[in-house]
Amino acid sequence: MLLADDLGSADIGCYGGPVKTPVLDSLAAGGVRFTNFYSGAPVCSPARASLITGRHHIRTGVYTVIQDHLHDMHLETNEVTIAEILKQNGYETAHIGKWHLGTPFRGRDKPWIDEHGFDYWFATDLNAAPSHRNPTNFWRNRERVGDLEGYACQLVIDEAITWLKQERTDTTPFFLNVWFHEPHAPLAAPPEIIKEYGELNDQAAIYSATIDNTDRAIGRLVEHLRKTGDLDN
Repeated sequence: MLLADDLGSADIGCYGGPVKTPVLDSLAAGGVRFTNFYSGAPVCSPARASLITGRHHIRTGVYTVIQDHLHDMHLETNEVTIAEILKQNGYETAHIGKWHLGTPFRGRDKPWIDEHGFDYWFATDLNAAPSHRNPTNFWRNRERVGDLEGYACQLVIDEAITWLKQERTDTTPFFLNVWFHEPHAPLAAPPEIIKEYGELNDQAAIYSATIDNTDRAIGRLVEHLRKTGDLDN
């Protein structure tokens, strides 16, 4: 499951948008493209809670945007996630990317991501910080990662491909949950991509470039799955 953050549906190519998204366009052409769709909530954390549990967010304990340094709120462990259901049915599970459903990263008594059904995880509590370029706030399986070089969307896909290659059992079905940080602020993208949409200091161009860069990252994941024969599984 792939989830973008703050992406407008009208921004991508298959919905007539201005950003070059050939990978997403190809996936849309081979799948189902919705013309009417609803989120479980209008803001980040509650919408994520609804997505991963299939429940109204109020039932999950998540009723607004979670800030781990301010709120004790988190996704309740008695709520059953899609990862837990699949794990019970023999799937290996991984969460890669933004979480935003409450973590103990900042010292509060909250469940770890693996307590929600994920065998493996590489995540941030909120946005990639201090920027989507060279973030420093990722954690992996209860250990802080430290400084990273690159853009969040590419780093997330690096980790996803590494998990597929090295961590999971080849013969076991898997659930890979990839939640990108882009194109949520703070915006950051490679200068060479920004130039395709405008000036380097143009926020609209940077925004477009973050979507473009994410599409390229997804392309690497799709290509890996194609090579391993898992794309159509």
